[in-house]
Amino acid sequence: MEAKIGYQIFPDRFFSYYNRGNTPWDMPIVKDFNSGKRLYGGDLKGIEEKIYYLKKLNIDFIYLTPIFKANSNHRYDAKDFFEIDPVLGDAKDLKSLINKLHENKIELCLDIALNHMSNESDWFKKALNGEKEKAFFRYENNDFTYWRDHRSLVELNLENEELQKILWKDENSVIKKWTKLGVDHWRLDCAYDLGFEILEDIVKNIKSLGENHEIIGEVWAYPKDWIKIMDGIMNYYYTIIIINLLNNKLKGRTASDILKKTIYDSGLKILKSWNMLSSHDSARIKNIFGDKWKLAVAMQFTLPGSPMIYYGEEIGMEGEHDPFCRGVMEWDNVNENNETLKFYLKLIDLFNNSISLKKGKYYEVISNDDEILAYYRKYSSIRDGKLIVINPTSQEKEIQLYFEESWLLDAMHLFDHFSDNELYIEMGSVKGKIPPNSFGIFHMKEKEYKTYSAYKRL
Repeated sequence: MEAKIGYQIFPDRFFSYYNRGNTPWDMPIVKDFNSGKRLYGGDLKGIEEKIYYLKKLNIDFIYLTPIFKANSNHRYDAKDFFEIDPVLGDAKDLKSLINKLHENKIELCLDIALNHMSNESDWFKKALNGEKEKAFFRYENNDFTYWRDHRSLVELNLENEELQKILWKDENSVIKKWTKLGVDHWRLDCAYDLGFEILEDIVKNIKSLGENHEIIGEVWAYPKDWIKIMDGIMNYYYTIIIINLLNNKLKGRTASDILKKTIYDSGLKILKSWNMLSSHDSARIKNIFGDKWKLAVAMQFTLPGSPMIYYGEEIGMEGEHDPFCRGVMEWDNVNENNETLKFYLKLIDLFNNSISLKKGKYYEVISNDDEILAYYRKYSSIRDGKLIVINPTSQEKEIQLYFEESWLLDAMHLFDHFSDNELYIEMGSVKGKIPPNSFGIFHMKEKEYKTYSAYKRL
């Protein structure tokens, strides 16, 4: 089992091929009553046109927020799960995209909101008329139930056996139709609303088409119990640790204790879980972390899990909470002089060429300074080991670190991938200085001398 790099796309804002939107591509995002209705016209064919860019980024899979016919630009209010929103294209466009992605060794993860659907769907209109579809929706205390009381999102009665067959059980069900078309993986929206038993049944039915299909759940909670059912979760538990650490609301020592327990409880499936920093549901990274954004991204790529890049973060796009985090992709900023893009490309390359970051075990590192967070990743040998050190404070720190590595040989050094900083190995511990508001990803060099190597028989 190993981690992958994902790339999240909000389809309406990535690239428009057919120009079917109702809003000019260059119109700034506006927050008003119509925010959820404005369609900039991004589509499936547009994503296909940009696969060369995704290939250059060297990501492993893309995750698309919902593409089914809906009543909004975010499409979490599906009107028909069996039909692709015509603004985005049709089944032929999806199949063409899948084929082109697979040709470039990129997988596709689709998003589906099974907990609820639009109050303007045909099913709900029939339910209001007292037809059999009324049984498809949750009904309590003489009223239908709505997700977080949003009247546009009517909750589905997923305990209904006929509905289960339509959505995921039958061979021509929603989930199986699109999986058979070529969809590799699924992200289950509001997985926490579905409950354990229903989640287990959905996972079982998807896996019946092949164990290679991965199911990731949207869960804003401690991973332990949820990760037992699915292949992984969107690991927002990491997110809050990173936010509070970098905002100096959480000591490095305490963050280390929490991470160790979380990773231990999650087991290997933590590698498939998505390391989240931003998404369509949150402000963008630079808005959240300010000058410490590189520290956050370094943790995203080095903690056990699959880093998920929200489109545009790699080129430095900014935006506060919804709807401003859903701006159109700024293609003019995709160039070789973009410093943010250079940073991401270097980090992606390091991840892809590091077996310790993709598959390695997580080791706790004890620091002499409680404000420092440090951890160690290793797969099989110190040759592939990475020591990560985060200094979220405004002071330079003189550190001494202690961790489980018997091949830390005295009087040798560890070298940072992102700076000229070096740490010195002293009697099996590691010491040195870490600049303020900085991170380091340290590794060994097999030879520090012209002829001599302390690791020659390793």
